[in-house]
Amino acid sequence: MRLKFLLCCLVFFSGLNLYAQDYFPSNDGVKSENTNYTIFKNAKIHVDPSTIIENGMIAVKEGKITAVGKNISIPKNSIVVDLNGKEVYPSFIEIYSDFGMKKPTKASSGNGQPQYNAGREGYYWNDHIRPETNALESFTFDKTEAEKFQKNGFGVVNTHLADGIMRGTGMLVSLNAEGSEGDRILKDRSANFLSFDKSVQSRQSYPTSIMGAMALLRQTYIDAAWYAKGNITNKDLALEALNRNKSLPQIFKTDNLLDELRADKVGDEYGIQYLIFGSGNEFERIAEIKNTNATFIIPLDFPEAYDVENPFMANNVSLQDMKRWNQAPSNLMQLAKK
Repeated sequence: MRLKFLLCCLVFFSGLNLYAQDYFPSNDGVKSENTNYTIFKNAKIHVDPSTIIENGMIAVKEGKITAVGKNISIPKNSIVVDLNGKEVYPSFIEIYSDFGMKKPTKASSGNGQPQYNAGREGYYWNDHIRPETNALESFTFDKTEAEKFQKNGFGVVNTHLADGIMRGTGMLVSLNAEGSEGDRILKDRSANFLSFDKSVQSRQSYPTSIMGAMALLRQTYIDAAWYAKGNITNKDLALEALNRNKSLPQIFKTDNLLDELRADKVGDEYGIQYLIFGSGNEFERIAEIKNTNATFIIPLDFPEAYDVENPFMANNVSLQDMKRWNQAPSNLMQLAKK
């Protein structure tokens, strides 16, 4: 089992300028470009968790790191910044996020009447299957939220529209506030996202349970394979998108431990190894989690202590809740051991 918590990225300084393309108009007077290098020296540089360079140097040009080492050549006309006494770390990547995504419009109640048929033409027969969704189309850079991420050490987010059972593709975005939208987009199709949750954009009744969601996923994979062979005469934009997305990492959002195992089972049936967004309770069935051979994205928000001073309130706290509160912080350790 491979375990991914927070990945490191060589995006050291969020404040470095990323220059816009030449064809963007500028209203700031005469446009000039500084192509000089900036050299940071005398820093304690944490290249990765096991590599540290004392009194190291970093070369940066046009917002990108070009060299890191104990002694690197300094090009002419370089700007030199002394970081004596300071430490430099790679930034974190938030691998599961909906940063900058426009909230999907919730479907009207329809006067309480159930909806059985799909509400979209040219797409799959179930509205909760939306693999054609492209995060780029719903994205707006949020400077305020970006600053919150940066203050906690994050430089990049993997964001997507968190809506539906098949949710479409996400995008990898730099949190650097400088430059244009195009500068921040590191990858416009970073992963394909899934869940057992229905889309809020549709009132279509089916599925009404986890079992139904699993059955729908199975049927969709079967239909997509049949469609790829040219055996379906009508055009289906959702199935076409699903087949395009198969080469991307497949990130499956789950809400609890049993759903993690259910998701892996569905993936195994069709030769797909999901990257599973876990619950934090994997320690409860650690042997089964290990047997999935999946990569897990593990949340770090541990349960808060319960207020048991009032004996009547204490009676409402189950033994399972108490055990989870006590053992949840050991989850990462147990996963690492396995």
